[in-house]
Amino acid sequence: MKKATQLALVIVLIIGLSYAILSNVTSGHAEAKIDHIELLTPTGQQVTIPSEGSYILNFWATYCPPCEREMPAFEAAYATLQAQNIELFAVNVEEPTKLVNRYLAQFNLSFPILLDRNGELKEVYEILTLPTTLFVKDGKVVHTVKGELSEQELLTLTKNFLY
Repeated sequence: MKKATQLALVIVLIIGLSYAILSNVTSGHAEAKIDHIELLTPTGQQVTIPSEGSYILNFWATYCPPCEREMPAFEAAYATLQAQNIELFAVNVEEPTKLVNRYLAQFNLSFPILLDRNGELKEVYEILTLPTTLFVKDGKVVHTVKGELSEQELLTLTKNFLY
């Protein structure tokens, strides 16, 4: 009986680890094409994310230290991205506007900050961890990075997947 319990525990652990590993692999959402995305900025302005062209979606939250470390790196890369006609959208996930505005006051960011207030866009793209950065070409995700990016990593990945 004891060996059967141990075997069952090992099987449960293997299944759990397999799920954890597979959830960190880019899933089928990369094949999906999103045609129309509209979100609000913290100031209430509506922004439509284009279905054509190349752009980057970075999902973040105020409570995420790696997200905070990315902000200056993304700002440093932003002028280079724009020179290549690539837009960067930082999408805050499910936080109140007042909290986001207080957080953003510590940064001088020129790239668009968008609010995914109800987590709908997060669900569409199956975002499970923050930060997550999607590289999108003509509305289709061509590469996904889960975790923090430096300025150089962002620019290199952009060159590899969006030029």
